[in-house]
Order: sequence, then structure tokens, then C-alpha cells
Amino acid sequence: MICPIQNIYDTALKIIEKHNYHNVDVMLGNMSEGVNVAGQAIAAGAKVLVSRGGTYRMIRQAYSVPVTEIKVDAYDIIKCYKQIVEDNVQEIGVVGFGNIIYGFDIIRHLIPERIHMIELHSEKGVYNIIRSNKEKGINNFIGDANIIPIVQQLGCKGMVIPSREETILTAIQEARRILRATRHEKERTQWLMTMTDFIHDGVIAIDREEHVTIFNRRAEEIFGIRKDQVLGKKISQVVPNSLLPEVLKSGNPQHSQIQKVHNTSITTNRIPIIVDDEITGAVATFQEVTEVQNLERKIRRKLSEQGFVAKYTFDDIIYHSKAMETCISMAKNYAAFDTPIHIFGSSGVGKELFCQSIHNASPRANGPFVAINCAAISPSLIESELFGYVEGSFTGAGKKGRAGIFELAHEGTLFLDEISELPIDLQSRLLRVLQEKQVMRIGDTKMIPVDVRIITASNRNLAKMIQEGTFRKDLYFRISILTLRIPELKQRREDILPLAESFIKKYAKKYNKQELAITPEVKKLLLQHDYPGNVRELEGMMEKSVILSSFDHLMEHFSPDIAADLFEKDSEPVPVAPLKNLELEVIQKVLRQTGGNMQETAKILGISRTTLWRKLRSQTKV
Repeated sequence: MICPIQNIYDTALKIIEKHNYHNVDVMLGNMSEGVNVAGQAIAAGAKVLVSRGGTYRMIRQAYSVPVTEIKVDAYDIIKCYKQIVEDNVQEIGVVGFGNIIYGFDIIRHLIPERIHMIELHSEKGVYNIIRSNKEKGINNFIGDANIIPIVQQLGCKGMVIPSREETILTAIQEARRILRATRHEKERTQWLMTMTDFIHDGVIAIDREEHVTIFNRRAEEIFGIRKDQVLGKKISQVVPNSLLPEVLKSGNPQHSQIQKVHNTSITTNRIPIIVDDEITGAVATFQEVTEVQNLERKIRRKLSEQGFVAKYTFDDIIYHSKAMETCISMAKNYAAFDTPIHIFGSSGVGKELFCQSIHNASPRANGPFVAINCAAISPSLIESELFGYVEGSFTGAGKKGRAGIFELAHEGTLFLDEISELPIDLQSRLLRVLQEKQVMRIGDTKMIPVDVRIITASNRNLAKMIQEGTFRKDLYFRISILTLRIPELKQRREDILPLAESFIKKYAKKYNKQELAITPEVKKLLLQHDYPGNVRELEGMMEKSVILSSFDHLMEHFSPDIAADLFEKDSEPVPVAPLKNLELEVIQKVLRQTGGNMQETAKILGISRTTLWRKLRSQTKV
């Protein structure tokens, strides 16, 4: 408190003692002297100031800290007026700044015309104003403490308007409320600044007057400016090309805007701050473009390493046939729904290509895509692959346990290929997971919620398997609410040549080889073949052609006596044996020729690696 007169000072001390206000200090100081005292108080740590009259006005103009006023009210005026009447004074001048003399207007109708209002506008002109009014016959003056020395110097009488205990207490209480609010706001601001400094994005915020209110540590690094040089300044002084004022005026957000800061490109999002339907500020968050690119590459690389990315879309499917056009149209329609899909089709028709395309066209496109081939995993391991396990749940289990593919595919798509090969005892558990949308790891006791879209595929007749008792009917109806049959290549011969040309381009680029021109003779051969291995067989043929820089091998590939030729070259007699044994001998022959390379063997035979593996496994059992 800066008290302009002793009476207010003494009263303030009594109030402080009475109410136990330990955080209130009281000092004497009138007008300019009071301004100097206020400066000393601020330097000593004062957060809010209290004063009266002209001293209050001057302090408020000199400093930015909050200042509360000891107001002059009607009761103070009446008390002063009572003394005037008792002294039988004829002409009275009430002198003061607006906040003093305007108090008299409250009861002006009670005061006779001998009272004259004399408003001050600066401290310097007080002497001349009072002298001028003395010359008009006014010898008695009422006002603040600053007029008393001048009035006495001019040989006049002066009276200070007193302040009652109630008005002084009200001013102190208001100052304490401001202090609490200021501290609360400071705490909130500090919390906000700490949080914004912690995040990796740059953050700049402005208020409705375009002054910077937040400038976090990352913003300091990108713009090369310290926070204390920025806060409180106009954004145009800090970032001349900032579009935050534009967002402040329009209220329209701006997303992923690119701008230059020195030699650095940043991507920026800007949004208005709206409180009670009124725009009160705007905030920008930004990152260096290189950081965004590096993060994206890192995420893609990580997902790619885990196999959780769908690479293909419907645009990658090459076709000219009406059958494929209808199939793709149906698949696109299915993509919009979370309903399970079962894809039928012979080996090599491109079931996973369709599955990935459906995922990328669905609302789950940004989620993981997890694919598993049920035929390629040992029956003893498939349960742990599907559902995961906890530490110590079985011999060989990892120390930290492991999430199953349902957990890994959470909020994405799970593709179960060759679902027909899933053991019957696991089919019931899979059905329960699909119905309850919860999974329990092996060896665990708690359920884990999962949100997964299921797509399954098979090249076997599930309806026949149901009749044979090797596939559950209830699971079949659960996974095949929507069905999609992909036609074999021999049923859409219009697609053979476009696919062949595409594969030639693909492998010519991969192996840095010359693109082969498909001659009329080769076209005829390609169009006449039935492709038991479907698109995968055609792709293998074109890859081999590019590697050999010739189509000559096609005659051998298309010969019906290929199996006999293989045996003749090895000078081994062809035994009379069941067809399955002959098939196994052919497979083993090709395996020997390729040095045991499963992928190359599958390509030569025109079957998938999964089919090759299954045939070898079944023949071994025989």
C-alpha cells in the first residue's frame, strides 16, 4: 500500500493487524514521491499495489503491475461536507483528479451551488489552478493530500477528504484477490510452458491483440530467438511472415502449410483459440520437414520389418477382363464395411493382393495389416502365433512373453490365409475371439480387448470340409458373411497379355535387363496355356524369360511331357506307381535341379511355396 496521507497509513496498519494480513506492506508517499516508493516496492517483490487519488493514477500510468484504488465514496464526502457546514464556509472548491471529484456527483443534489468542482489533469498545474480560483473568491479547498501545501502557501484553508476503514479494507481485499488470481494464472501458464517445452513440436501462441503468449523451447531452436526476447511482443515483430494474424481474424484453421525459416523448411498447423464462441487467440504447431520425413521413414521401416504394412491397392491390379472388373467392384464395396470377408480362389490368383487392396481402401487403412499363412506354421506353434503367450507358459516361451497376431492387428486388418489348414481344435477358439472381440494369451488369466477386421482365404472347398468334419460350420458362417471369388487366369484370358507385359517391365527393371518384345508366336503360346498355377505361374515364366533374355524355354514349360523329359535327362526308368508317388518324384527331381531352392522349385512347377510345402508334408506322412 502506498498511502498519500498519514491517516490512511495509520488505518491500514490497524486493518493489517486486525485481519492478520502478513503479505501486505504499507508505505507513505504522495504523488511523485509515491511513484518512487512504488518502484522500490516492485523491486522488492511487490506483485500488486494499492493507493488513492492522484497517487493511484500516477502509479498506474508508471508501472505494469496491477494497482487497486482506495475509492472515495459518498460516505467519505458526506463526512467532509458535515465539517464544511459547521465552519459556515461560503465558497468551497473541490480539487482533484477525476477519481476524486467525480465522487461528489453522487450526492451533488445535496450540495448547494457554493461548491465548485475543480478537475486536475496533471500534477504540474495544481498551483496555477488553485491560485486562479482564489482570485475568483474561493478561499477554502477540499481535495487530496497534494493540494494542502499549495493551498497553505496561497494563504487559503484546505481539507483532505478522509478514507474510512471500510473503503481501505475493500481495496486491500481486492488486491489480495488479484494476487491470488495472478498466482493461479502464473501457475497455469508455467504448467502450460513446461508441457509445451517438453513436446518435440514447435509451439507459438498469440492473444487477441496478436501478442506472443507462448514460445516454447523448440520454437527457440528453430527461429534462433530466446523466449524472453519474444513474449509480449507482436507476432509480426518476431515472425514477419507469420499467418497467425490471418487465422485470428478469419477463424479458419490451416493445416500442413509449408514455410521457410532461414534455410529450414517447416510444416505448420494453425488453429484459432475459441472461448464462448469468441476468438481469443491463435496457436501454431510446427516441425522441420526433414524430421517429419525421417519419422515417417522410420515408422514405415519398422512396420515393414514386422510385415504390418499393406503395399498394394486396387490400382496395382492389372486387368482387362469383365470378370475382374466385377470382382474389383465388389471388393471395393466390401472395403467400406468391417464385416468379415472370405476370399475363394485357386492358388496363385492373387488373394493377398485383393486383401491388401481392401485394407488400403477401408477406414482402417492407417492401422496395421497383419497376414499369416495357417498352412505355413507348425500346428504346435500356430496357437501361440494367433493368441500370444505369457512368460513361462510353455517350454521355450520367451522371458517377456509375446503378443499374438490379434493384438498386433489391433485397429487394423488381420488376413488369415489358408484358413482351411487351421487345426479343428483351434477353430472353436478362433470363433470365440471373433464373437467376443477379446483374446487371452496362452498361460494368462485376463482377457485383452481387440478391434480387428478379419479377412480369410482358402483354395480348398470349405463346404466339403464341413461335410467331412474337418472344418466347423459355425466358424464358416462367421467368416463368410461376405464372400469374394477371384476367377482363375484361364477364365479371364483377356488379362494374360497385359499381365505378361507388366511382369516383363517389372523384372527388366529389377535385373537391369532389356525388355523383351512379345512376338505373335509367343502371344499365341501364352493365350493357349491353362495356367494351373494362375498369375503366379505366369509371373514366374516372365521372370525366367527376362533373366534368360529369351522366350525359348516356354516350349519346354508348355510341353505335356515335361515330367517324362525330366526323368529321361537323368537316365532313370519311370516306375509304375500311384499318381501321388509320381508327383512326389517329380517334385524331388525339380528340387535336385534347383539345389533345394523351394521358391525356384515352386515357380518351375507353377505352384505356390505353401502348396509345395503342403505336398511335401502330406507325401512324407504317406
